[in-house]
This record gives sequence, C-alpha cells and structure tokens, in this order.
Amino acid sequence: MVVTMKDVANYAGVSKSTVSQYLNNRFQYMSEATRRKVELAIKELNYTPNQVARSLSQKKTNNIAIVAATLSSKFTTELVSAIEKIFSEREIDVIVASTEDDASREKKHVESLKSRQVDGIIVFPTAENRAYYQQLVDENYPIVFIDRMIDNLPVDSVLLDNVAAGAMATEYLLSKNHQKIAILTFPLGKKDSITTRRDRLNGYLSVLSERNITIEKDYIVQTDRQNISEKLDQLYQLPIAPTALVLTNDMLLEGTLVWAKDRGIKLPEELSIVSIDDVSFAHFFTPAISTIAQPIQSMAEEVAELLYEKIENGMKNSGIKKIYPPKLNHRESVKKI
Repeated sequence: MVVTMKDVANYAGVSKSTVSQYLNNRFQYMSEATRRKVELAIKELNYTPNQVARSLSQKKTNNIAIVAATLSSKFTTELVSAIEKIFSEREIDVIVASTEDDASREKKHVESLKSRQVDGIIVFPTAENRAYYQQLVDENYPIVFIDRMIDNLPVDSVLLDNVAAGAMATEYLLSKNHQKIAILTFPLGKKDSITTRRDRLNGYLSVLSERNITIEKDYIVQTDRQNISEKLDQLYQLPIAPTALVLTNDMLLEGTLVWAKDRGIKLPEELSIVSIDDVSFAHFFTPAISTIAQPIQSMAEEVAELLYEKIENGMKNSGIKKIYPPKLNHRESVKKI
C-alpha cells in the first residue's frame, strides 16, 4: 500500500500543510517538537514524496541543465563539476549535455531540456543560435551563458577576459625575448562567432601590433583536435620557424605535448610554450607548463547564483557580463633567448 502525505500527517498528528512545509524545508514557524514528530512519522512509515506531484504543485522540477561545448576539455569538466557541486548542495540535480560546437546539436539539446521542464539552463553558446536565445529571453526563460557570450544579446554571461588572456601569454613570451611567436587555436566558427577563440586571438594580435612586430599569417594556425600534429609539422617546416607557441586551450596543449614527444622536440630548449587554461597536468608535466589560469570556482559560483536568482526570484536577463581577469603562472616551459 502506498503511503500518502495524509497518512504521515495523521500519524504525526499534524495537518497536511505542516508535512508539506517540512518537506519543502520551510521551518520558520514550526516548533522543534513538530519537526521531530513529522520526521519520525516519515521514517516509521517509510514515506517517499511523490516528486512528480511536488514538481507540479511547485511548478519546479529541481533540475537544471548544463549544455557544454565539449567534455574533452579538462577546464570544462572542472568547471561543470564545480557548478554541479554548488547546485547539489541546494538539492538541485544537474543534467549535462555536450554539443562538440555543433550549433544545430546545441539548439536541439536546449529545446529538448526545456521541453523536459528543467528549471533553467547554463550554456556554452555559439552565435548561430542567436535568434533562438533571443526567443528564450523574450519568454523570460532562466538561461545564463558560461565561458562565452553572444555579442549584443541580453543574456547574462560569465567568462574570462579572453582578450587579456591572449595578450598576457604573448607579452610573457616577448618578455623572454621571443619575436617569432605562433598561436594555435581551434576554428573560430562562422564569422568568428565563438567569442572565446576570437578574443584570445585578438589579444595576441593586438600585442604584436602594439610592439610593431610583423604579424606572420602562417603563424596563425586554426586546427581541429585531430589535425594538431599535421598543422604543427607544417608550421615547423616554414623557412623561419617560430621559437614559441601560444596555445589557446588545454586540449591544444595536450595535443602539442604529444606532438613534441613524438618528434623528440625538447621543451623549452627547442620550443617555448604558454597555454591558456591551468589544468592539473600542466603543473605535473616535465617541464612544468607556464599557463594562463581562469578562476574556475569563482566563475562556477557566479553562474550558479545568476541562474538560481532567475529560477527562484524571476530575475530577468539584462545582459550582465561578469568578466574575470586571467592570472599568469610562471613555470618552466619558456626559455629566455
């Protein structure tokens, strides 16, 4: 026989509304003795709340979703894990989906999760879905962007100052007297629509321009993950090869380290590198890799709070941009020349 909330109320000698308040953690006007009676009744009767019924009555499912660009990135998995932990502490479950930067797949995931009535969604967005996200803003659906933004779209976003990150990596190499500096990035998307990649490249370009250093088009390498070694081989077959590399994410760092090992290239004696994203293996690699770090925990807390406020208090998207400064970690992968 299924135990109901009414059974719990009768057993404890309280009203159904009191049991409901207990289940929803509303204890402001409840005595300690009443709390104990309800707790004992639930335990004795082995009562399990009907989550579907509770969701309908509260108009909430206590589920949110994260639609990530990829789960192959150590930075992304660390960020998603930090966000999930924050919501878990609030007894909110997190569903995670990955798009691999496919705009149509991204939209499909968001539409599906919304139809499953998750309370809100955190997205690593692509600009191709601008019109759809504007529709969600118009509906006042709880949504927040993380790691990226979409220009001139009023969705609250939490991200690194990516222009500063690209500039910081380049300036550090210049401070070590490197002049021939190449940069590796994943493809920028249609019309440079993936803002993280675009801005990191622009930071690199701006520093070279400010220092009156010739920008070599062949030193700007766009590659997917599968072709990193091939692209690096081409780069180092140029008549004048670069002495240093800026790697714009941890996946490119990982691929570059594999390439250097396979080719017998010594770091930093033959090649200096700086990578954006301070993932754990960068510190433990020999030599330890100089990195540009993002404040993962702070970003996770900020994006979680923004989404939570939208869900709980109906806070509307106003296009807030919370942009965090990067931090340089000096290690051993850059040689002064």
